[in-house]
Amino acid sequence: MTKEELLDKALCCNRCGSCRGVSQDTVPNQAFSTQCPSGMTLLGAHEPAGLLYIARGLALGTLQWDRDIATTLYSCTICGYCEDLCNRGYRHTPAISILEELRRITPENLKPKSLQKAAQSITIKAHHKLSILKEYGLPDLSEGGKADTILFVDNSLIANEAKLKEIGFIIQKSGKKVGCFCKDPLPPVDTTLLNGGYQDVLEECMEEIDARLETHGVKRVICYNPESLSVFIRFSNSRAEFISINRLYAEMLTKKPHKKLKLPAVTYQDPCHLGRYAKEYLAPRQVINSLGLNLKEMWRSGFNALCCGAGGGVLADNPKLAKRYARNRWEEARATGAKVMVTACPFCTINLQQSKPKDFKVMDITSLVAHSYGYRGKVVAR
Repeated sequence: MTKEELLDKALCCNRCGSCRGVSQDTVPNQAFSTQCPSGMTLLGAHEPAGLLYIARGLALGTLQWDRDIATTLYSCTICGYCEDLCNRGYRHTPAISILEELRRITPENLKPKSLQKAAQSITIKAHHKLSILKEYGLPDLSEGGKADTILFVDNSLIANEAKLKEIGFIIQKSGKKVGCFCKDPLPPVDTTLLNGGYQDVLEECMEEIDARLETHGVKRVICYNPESLSVFIRFSNSRAEFISINRLYAEMLTKKPHKKLKLPAVTYQDPCHLGRYAKEYLAPRQVINSLGLNLKEMWRSGFNALCCGAGGGVLADNPKLAKRYARNRWEEARATGAKVMVTACPFCTINLQQSKPKDFKVMDITSLVAHSYGYRGKVVAR
C-alpha cells in the first residue's frame, strides 16, 4: 500500500465517534456503554479515530515513527468492531486494513520482540504431537492417507497433547472421515504474522498451504483456532471450504446421542475472529444449548460482543495490559449471574483465565463436547 493509498483509506473516517460505543438504544449499565478495549482503558489516541489520525500523519509525513507511536499502535487488539460497526452505517472505513498496513510499515526496531519471533517460528515443525491424531484414526495425508476433509493444526494445538486427544476423541466419535497432515504439518498460520506486520511471510505460507490442499484434493478444512479460520477466509485462494470446529460439534450433537452436562449457569465469550471476522455466531450457541446448559448472555454479545483483550498480539506483547482489558469483560460476565465462562478460542481462554474472579470457571467448548460423549481425560481449559 502506498502512502497515497493509506491516506485515502484513512480519510474515509469522518470522526463521528460511533465506534466508541455499542449500537443498542439502551444501556443497562454505564460501564457497558463503550466498546474499544484500548480506547475505553487508555487515552483517546488509542481509540479508532486516534489511530486513524496517526495513519494520516504518517502518510502525510507530519508524524515520524517513534516508540510512543508504535506502543499506541500495538495496544490495539484489532478486534474489528470499529470497522464492523462503521460498515453497518452509511460509511465504511477499512480500519482493519489500515491498522495492518501500519504494522507492516512499522520500523523493525520498534516492533515488539515477541511478534518479531513469529516470522522466525512459523515454519518450525519439530517436536509436535500430531501422531496422537493417528491413534484416533485420522489418516495422515502426508503419508499417503486419503480424506477430502482435514483438521488444520496451528501453534495452539501442534504441541498441545491434551487438546489433541480431546479433538481426536470427538472426531472418532463423530464417525466422519477427517484427515490431517501429521508427519509433515502445514505451516501453522494464525493472525500472529498479521499482528507483527509480516504479511509477506503469511502470503508465502498461504501459497504453500493452498498448493498442498489442491494436490491432495482437500475440499473442507476444519479449524480449531478462530484466528486460523479468519486468516484462511481472508487470504486463501484455495477452492476448499473453511469452517469452525464448532460447526462440526453442532452437527454432531444433533445426530449422535450424548449426555447432558450438569453445570451452573454459563455465559459465552464471542471470539472476535470467530464472530466478527468469520461470521460464526450460531454454532457455539447451538452446542451450548444441545449440551443442556443454561446460557445467560452478556449484554454485549454477538456482533456487539466486547473483545477479551488478547487479540492483535497484545497478549503476547503486553500480558498485563491484556489482563486489564479482560477485567472489563469480567465485570459484564458477573452481571449475568453465571458461574462458568465458555470459550471457543485458545487466546480468549488464556486471557480470561488469568483475570477471572475466584467464583468463576473458564471452560473450553471442545472439552465440554468431549465429556458429553464420555471422554475420561482431564478437563483442560485450552
